[in-house]
Amino acid sequence: MIEVVQTIQTSIEIVGKLLALSKKIGDADFKMLIADLSNELGDAKLEAANLKNELASLRQENTDLKQRLERRENDRPIYADGVYNFEGEDGQFCTSCFDTGQRKIRVRRLANGFEVFGKWECPSCNATFG
Repeated sequence: MIEVVQTIQTSIEIVGKLLALSKKIGDADFKMLIADLSNELGDAKLEAANLKNELASLRQENTDLKQRLERRENDRPIYADGVYNFEGEDGQFCTSCFDTGQRKIRVRRLANGFEVFGKWECPSCNATFG
């Protein structure tokens, strides 16, 4: 990317020299071509600056995505008794909510008499576990 900007900058300097030379020559067509070339190089320099900004933005997005992926890989659940447990966190978590949307929803114990359906219920998706 730096080489492109340097090439465009060098080209603009050459156009400046050609413009100075065109004043000595006095040919209107030549001056018009130099002016057109100068405009095109200005547009190219502007586009190179836009591309440089876009590249910086994409690099930042790439870094952010890598960090999210690393956090996700380090935050792997431990499956036990039908629910997930996470290291360093209290409680059990819904496997369905985590598997489908990466959401950590704590499950709650089912009331006595409902234990036939399982030990825990997710308050978000109403799934029962255990």
